[in-house]
Amino acid sequence: MSDLLQKDLGSSLLSITVLLGWLGIGFVFLRILAISIKRILEAVFKLSNKK
Repeated sequence: MSDLLQKDLGSSLLSITVLLGWLGIGFVFLRILAISIKRILEAVFKLSNKK
């Protein structure tokens, strides 16, 4: 832990921020993917119910 504190605080914060940013982007893509799959499945079920 003391080794981490001896490093440059700015670079540590930047690394954490970049990591959180990539995680956020990943969650946004997962959300878009989930919404797209949901809409596709709804359309498929609507078509199958019409028959």
